[in-house]
Amino acid sequence: MEKKFSNKDIAQLLRNVSAAYQVKGGANSFQIRAYDLAADAVEHASSDARALWETGDLDKIPGVGANIANYLDELYTTGEVKHFKQVFKQIPCSMFEFLKISGIGPKTAYKLADTGVKSINHLETKIKDGSLKREGFGEKTLANILEGIEEFRRKSDRILLPVAWDVASQVIEYLKKNKDVTSADPLGSLRRKVATVGDIDISVASKDPKSVVEHFLKFPGKERVVEAGERTATISVGGGIRIDLMVQPPERYGSLLQHFTGSKHHNIHIRKLAREKSLSLSEYGIKKIEQSGKQFSEDTFIKCQNEQEFYRRLGMSYIEPELREDQGEIEAALSNKLPKLIALEDIKGDLHTHSFWSDGKDSIADMAKAAMSLGREYIALTDHSYPSLNYSKRSKEIEQFNYSQDNIRVISGLEVNINADSTLQIPDNILAKHDIVFASVHTSFRQSKDEMTKRIIRAMESPHVDALAHPTGRLLLEREGIDVDWEEVFKRVAELGKFIEINSFPNRLDLPDTLVREAKKFGIKFTIDTDSHQVGHLGLMEYGISVARRGWLEKVDVINTLPYPKLKDILGIRD
Repeated sequence: MEKKFSNKDIAQLLRNVSAAYQVKGGANSFQIRAYDLAADAVEHASSDARALWETGDLDKIPGVGANIANYLDELYTTGEVKHFKQVFKQIPCSMFEFLKISGIGPKTAYKLADTGVKSINHLETKIKDGSLKREGFGEKTLANILEGIEEFRRKSDRILLPVAWDVASQVIEYLKKNKDVTSADPLGSLRRKVATVGDIDISVASKDPKSVVEHFLKFPGKERVVEAGERTATISVGGGIRIDLMVQPPERYGSLLQHFTGSKHHNIHIRKLAREKSLSLSEYGIKKIEQSGKQFSEDTFIKCQNEQEFYRRLGMSYIEPELREDQGEIEAALSNKLPKLIALEDIKGDLHTHSFWSDGKDSIADMAKAAMSLGREYIALTDHSYPSLNYSKRSKEIEQFNYSQDNIRVISGLEVNINADSTLQIPDNILAKHDIVFASVHTSFRQSKDEMTKRIIRAMESPHVDALAHPTGRLLLEREGIDVDWEEVFKRVAELGKFIEINSFPNRLDLPDTLVREAKKFGIKFTIDTDSHQVGHLGLMEYGISVARRGWLEKVDVINTLPYPKLKDILGIRD
């Protein structure tokens, strides 16, 4: 049977090639980085890579160059890549399994495999019985690996929000081609824009459910039909993702949307309020209940065509899906005090991006022009503060671009690493020459809570640092965030008048929404950025917006909703 390589399969293959090169040699750092960038691009692509290959459009995935595209062509055509087989020669297969564990790099993974460790379970056994310590592995290294194994086992088959959203959007777009579909929407945690989701649930309003179900079962990306009924059906698509469909008549669609959007705790709370009004709630609508507990006849059934009507019937204002977590939104809706949540169209610029001056793929001019095409007024190029970076030459390039352009402003910035000893990666005299500086943790993630808290606060106290980038350092489904006393950090950041980032990149979505809401209580202002490393990433802003909305942020809470003249004043930029 022909193997269907999913985007996830391809991404893993490319990462394995990168890892093999790092162990064996045979490629320079730029070639290795190309494989890593291509892996990220394929994994987060909105379209199936194989489908793009079939239409000759693989080059539509930013980050997949001609060389890697040729290898993928060979893979899809023959089922293997001869060059990759040669690269993997004499490398134990278990090495690649160990790379799934947070904190294990290629060289450590190879060393473990080379000592005869066969699997993750075997690795845990050999750590606990002392075998690996006798092989020369340090105690701290082994302790970190054990923590990584625990993290790995806590992972589920959940899907990153942007990946799930793209899949659902494709299905919904397909469903809407059916003339009998009045409305179609995602449901559950996906509609609430939770950072990771499980299966994808989709609802449809239609007077002809049979027509909709039949159409759904013919979705081009379908791998198999799991089940099908009169009003519901389930299919699986690439990567084993399940998609559940539910169809409801248009006059009851609002009730279905509300019921299956959740969250569970939100629905429990509003059902309690409904009972106090002698009402019963379900996906079919609202029913009145007699004092005896019996429901009135069908003609007393209140049908809700939309969710606005559903919430109005309960005496509250409409609650946006992102807020439905029973975290005070019901009380706010009852008293008409819900926030006016920030929207994508409020964003004026992107303050955290990278060019090929550090680890990005595209030039400063290409990044700026792509941002301009998205309607941005400004973009900050915040390349990593590599000691080898030619800062003066890069600054001159930015100046020249700004001199030649009136429609967008490029802000000269840096992302500087916070060293383990709390110092910053480069000297103050270099930082002082930039208009915006993000400080971030990229190393030594397992420091104690006290050490990490002091490390971040000291960095934020630098007069040259403006904002804390991807604050927890988490990588969704890969690595948990650092251990920090966030109350202490938020308190000090607020005192200093500094900013905290919400990073829109798919596997970060960091600061998490729960901490966003906590930080807002301290009066902190935020910046929502894409952390783009190529032009194709600049469209990721919507996912940072979803985090901000779940964190109850309004336009006034975010500095890059400001037009450039006002932002310039806040950052102290002198043109």
